[in-house]
Amino acid sequence: MRIKTILSSAAAIFGACIGLISPAIAQPASDFYKGKTLRIIVGSSAGGGFSLYSMLLSSHYGKFIPGNPAVVVEHLPGAGGVNSINYLANAAPQDGTVIAVAMPNFFVTPFVEPKEAMFDPAKFSFVGRMSDFGRVLAAWHTSGAKTLDDLKAKETILAAGGRRSTTSMQPMMINEVFGAKMKIIQGYAGTGPTAIALERGEVQVTTIALSTLQSLHRDWVRDGKINIIAGLDFTKVPGVPRIRDLITDPTHLALWDFVALPSEFGTAYLASPNVPKDRLAILRDAFDATMASPEFQADAKKRALDINPQKGVELDALFVKSGRPTPEMVEKLAVIMGVKQ
Repeated sequence: MRIKTILSSAAAIFGACIGLISPAIAQPASDFYKGKTLRIIVGSSAGGGFSLYSMLLSSHYGKFIPGNPAVVVEHLPGAGGVNSINYLANAAPQDGTVIAVAMPNFFVTPFVEPKEAMFDPAKFSFVGRMSDFGRVLAAWHTSGAKTLDDLKAKETILAAGGRRSTTSMQPMMINEVFGAKMKIIQGYAGTGPTAIALERGEVQVTTIALSTLQSLHRDWVRDGKINIIAGLDFTKVPGVPRIRDLITDPTHLALWDFVALPSEFGTAYLASPNVPKDRLAILRDAFDATMASPEFQADAKKRALDINPQKGVELDALFVKSGRPTPEMVEKLAVIMGVKQ
């Protein structure tokens, strides 16, 4: 009788425990997003390339996430994009309801200015990439600059973002390596203000994503209002030289490729460092399904946005391989940027 009582009590306790944990078991991870909102954080102003791609993504992404959450885009510019990544790492919910564009300074600032980057880039996971983001160096037609030699012959005024942005770093390196005389004016927060400055004649030169030219400023190209001087990364633009192909010093070339790496990742998206693995898998699967959707692809074509997707796991591997500069590269880049270490 005593054994029977003990067994009955144990069964009751076990049943109670099952009752406590069964709701968690009964709710699969795929139900998490039902009734929720997924936020896409963009570390630049509205109207630029990162914003355009994120708006496109937000129009389709929720259809492929189980539970069909609402998807919204929020802009958090500042510090060359560092503010948005700092937010994702330290202030945003870590539950998979927030992702962010991997702004170019995700790749640079943690190494050159570690005190400004309150995050470890190795702890993030990539969700996926919509397209690489090939950038070009371009001059307004009234500047008279059509080649790199023209930029070496006389001073031109270049519009750039913050000191930490690639829009500043790459022109600084071109001045350093080739002896160009570009006067870099910082503080133009995104493509929109830069475009206005070019049209008004405030500046003469800038760096810009090729896809942004094709989508937002097709008239510039069509009407000969802008001269594409050089490609700034690994993408080949027909009839235009690439800066990396003109660099002969191996040390400078390695440094240039590191600074150009963000263009290879392009419009890639990051998940919070501590997002649960099952939700990361959901976000990645939905992202891949979105990129493959005929409706999405038709919308991208309508908006004149190139799509060249890459999976999150592949981007993780690429970052492990190429995303960490040598101490010598960091020191040299800091000197070019005028950063005290």
